[in-house]
Amino acid sequence: MSREPRILIVDDDPLVREAYRAILVPPAPDAAMAAARAALFGDAAEVPAFAPELTLVDQGDAAIEAVAAATASGGYAMAFVDMRMPPGIDGVATIERLWTLDSDLQVVVASAWSDTPWDEIARRLGGTDRLLFLKKPFDVVEARQLAVALCRKRQLLQQARQRERTLEAHVAARTRDLARALHSAEAAANVRMQFLANMSHEIRTPLTAILGFAELLRDGACEREVMVEHLATIERNSQHLLQLVNDVLDLSKLEADQLLLEAQPIDLPSLLADVVSSLRAQAFTKGLELTVQPTGPFPRTLVTDGMRLRQILINLVGNAIKFTASGSITLRVGPAGTAAAPAVAIAVVDTGIGIAADRLGALFQPFVQADASTSRRFGGTGLGLSICSRLARLLGGEVTVVSEPGQGSTFTLQVPVAETLRDGRGQPVLQVRDEAAAVAPVEPARPVRLHGRILLAEDGSDNRRLLTAILRKAGAEVVTAGNGVEAVAAVQQAAAAGASFDLVLMDMQMPVMDGYTATRTLRAAGWRGAIVALTAHAMEGDRERCLAEGCDGYETKPVRADRLVAACARFAPGLIPAPAGGGPAATP
Repeated sequence: MSREPRILIVDDDPLVREAYRAILVPPAPDAAMAAARAALFGDAAEVPAFAPELTLVDQGDAAIEAVAAATASGGYAMAFVDMRMPPGIDGVATIERLWTLDSDLQVVVASAWSDTPWDEIARRLGGTDRLLFLKKPFDVVEARQLAVALCRKRQLLQQARQRERTLEAHVAARTRDLARALHSAEAAANVRMQFLANMSHEIRTPLTAILGFAELLRDGACEREVMVEHLATIERNSQHLLQLVNDVLDLSKLEADQLLLEAQPIDLPSLLADVVSSLRAQAFTKGLELTVQPTGPFPRTLVTDGMRLRQILINLVGNAIKFTASGSITLRVGPAGTAAAPAVAIAVVDTGIGIAADRLGALFQPFVQADASTSRRFGGTGLGLSICSRLARLLGGEVTVVSEPGQGSTFTLQVPVAETLRDGRGQPVLQVRDEAAAVAPVEPARPVRLHGRILLAEDGSDNRRLLTAILRKAGAEVVTAGNGVEAVAAVQQAAAAGASFDLVLMDMQMPVMDGYTATRTLRAAGWRGAIVALTAHAMEGDRERCLAEGCDGYETKPVRADRLVAACARFAPGLIPAPAGGGPAATP
C-alpha cells in the first residue's frame, strides 16, 4: 500500500481500545529474536509489515468528528465500532452517520452483549459488503486479519474509483474532441453543399442561355444582326462554363502541388493595361471608372509567370466590378518589400459593398464566399480568391485584404522582383526563359492553310463533325474513325495503299480501344507519322502520359479553330503547302 492505512477505533472501554492497539500495532520485534528466527527458519521472504495509523475515541459523536476531519486527507480505511456506548448515540446510529460522510468506509461491528440484535442491525444498515460483525471477546488473529483485509479492500476500492475518474475524464475529453470533429465535418459538409448549390447555379445559368439561344437559331427566323447577337451570347456563356472547369482544375492541381509555373521577363505596365482593357467594357456597363494609378516608382520588368499573374489580377478586378454598384475600381501600383528583397504591390481598390470583419479570415478558403447570400445576389463558386491566394504564394508573394462593410475593399497582391522564384525549401519553382527571345516582338500570324491528309479518331459524333468542318475549311482532307480499332485499321490501310496520313488526331478516351492503346499499337507496328493527342484529360500528368505512349503533341478540349489548325501545322509541317514563287510558308 502506498501509505499506511488509517483505522478508527470507537469503544467506550479504555481497556478494549488499548487491546485494539496491541493487536493492530504490535511492538517491533526484538533484534536478537529476529536473528534467532532467521537462523532457525532460513531467509524466507518476510510478510510485508502491517502498521496502521490508529485513532481511538470513546463515543459516536467523537467518531463522527474524526471522520469528518479526515475526509479531505483521504479518510479512514475502516472502523471498529462498539454497539453500546452510554451516554450518547449507539453504534448503529454512529455507523449511519459515518456512512453519510464516507460511503466507502469499511466497518466492523464489535459487541460483547449476547443479546445484540444482529438481524435488526443488518436490516437497519442494509445488505452491504461494507459491514462485518465481530463478537467480543474476539480472537487476536481474527481481528488483525479483518483489519488487513478490509484496509486492502478500501485501497483497491479507491484505486478503482481513481481509474473510473480517469476513464471518465478520458471519455469526456474524447467526447469533446469528437464533438469538435463532428462540428468541423458538418461545417465542411455545409460549405461543400453550398458550393455544389452555387456550382449548379453557375453551370445551369449559362447552359440555359446556350440551349435557349441555340433553339432560337435553329428556328431559322432570325435576322442576321439578331443571329450574330445570339451567337455572341452563346460564345460568352460557353466561355463562362470553360472558366468554371479551369478553376476546378486549377484548384485540384494546387491542392496536389502539381501546378507548374514558367517564368519569363514581362512588361508590367503592358500587363496591367491588358487587364484593364479586358475588363473595361464590363466596368463601363455598370458605369464604373477603371483606372491604373502609380503610387511610386516600380520596376517595369518582372521575372514571373505572366499568365498566372494576369489570372490573379483578372480575378481580383473582376470581383471588384461584380461587388461594386457605383463608383470606381483603381489599380494602385507601387514599390514594396525591402532593399534586399524588393517587391511590387498591386492594390485593387473598390467602392463596393465591403466585407464583414468576421468573414475576412475564411475568405481565401476554397468554396467560401463573404456571405452565403452573395452567391444568390452576385453569383460565383467561391473558388476564385482561394486560387488567387495559392497562386500568389507560388509566385513568392501573397494576397491580403482590408475591408469594411459599405466602405469598399482593397485586395493587395505583392510579388517579388526576382530572377528565379523559389519555394519554402529554397528550391527553384520556375524555369526562366531566354530574355531576348521572351521580349522579342512577334509579328501577327497569317492564317494557316493546310494541304494533306488527316485522320481524326474521335468517338463523339458532334465533335467529329465540328473538327472535320474546321480542318476541311483550312484545306485538309479528313478521314474519321470512331474508336482506336478503326483508327489503327485506317492508318494501316492507307499505308498499304500508298496514301499515308500526314497526321493523326487521337482522342485518348474511346470505346473498344482507347487512344493510348491505339497509339502504342501504331508505334509498335512501325508507323512514324505525327500523332497529336486531342483529349479532355487536362489534369497534371495527362500530357506526360500521352507523350510517353508515343504521341508527338498534346492539345486539350475544348480547342479553338485557330489553335487546332496551328497545332496540326506545327507537328506535321508537311501539311503546310509551299507558297507560289518558293517563298516561306505561313508560320503557325
